[in-house]
Amino acid sequence: MAAGVGLCVVFALFYRAANQGWMLSCAITFGVIAYHIGIRFLSPVVLWVLFRKKYNYRSRWFRQKKWEPAFYKFIKVKQWKAKAFTYDPGEFSTKIHSLEEIVNNMCHAELVHELIVLLSFTSLLFAIPFGSALVFLITAVLAALFDMTFVFLQRYNRPRVVMLMERKKMR
Repeated sequence: MAAGVGLCVVFALFYRAANQGWMLSCAITFGVIAYHIGIRFLSPVVLWVLFRKKYNYRSRWFRQKKWEPAFYKFIKVKQWKAKAFTYDPGEFSTKIHSLEEIVNNMCHAELVHELIVLLSFTSLLFAIPFGSALVFLITAVLAALFDMTFVFLQRYNRPRVVMLMERKKMR
């Protein structure tokens, strides 16, 4: 993120000095990259401050909808979920956390990525001073789709972990 901000400033200064259009394009590109990285670091902090990582997995928001299993089958989540990377795999480790904590962490991860999806579209505001709304729309959509994959993973996996947790409680 720091590199993105730094390169944005450098190219903006070069643009002011040389007035070359490609330098402005580079400054905007690095600025948007820094923005998208920044929201990925800021979102978990905002949600932690608001909720202290305490979620009710039974709430309507976190319950799987009737159409979701068919959708996850259609997009073949089961085949690609193991290839997706995790920022902090320890958050979902049964060696470190109880199943209850893992379910809570899954709720937190889902909300983080949902917030990032929303914030990705605020990058469209950069089109006001710079124009090229289509470019900002494309980057917003791509960033949102990227983060939706992680929402899908959490919503696909959580019912299975909840089922294990509830079976364990019954014993």
